[in-house]
Amino acid sequence: MGSLTNNGRKLANFTGFYKGIQSAGAAIAPAIDNTKVSYMTNLAACWGLLAGSLVVAAPVIFLKVKDTTSLEEDLKFSDETFAEVAPTEAKAAILREKHSRRST
Repeated sequence: MGSLTNNGRKLANFTGFYKGIQSAGAAIAPAIDNTKVSYMTNLAACWGLLAGSLVVAAPVIFLKVKDTTSLEEDLKFSDETFAEVAPTEAKAAILREKHSRRST
């Protein structure tokens, strides 16, 4: 999850969604056990759900996870500003870069 964003608020939302799905699975497990299905059927169901979830997660993994994320892109849907979160050196570097683009 940490490779999707550096924004703490977004990570909290992703973590809440993940823990909700995890809790739903934990709630279903005793129900499956109470139906007295064989252990191999239970194991096969778990592996089937795992395989299905990997198919669903593949587009996120291949399209959204990047090596780097720019600070501007990370702040796009946040109420935080660049000045609030950027380190001092980064602010200076961005300002120098913008200034050099204007002068050329």
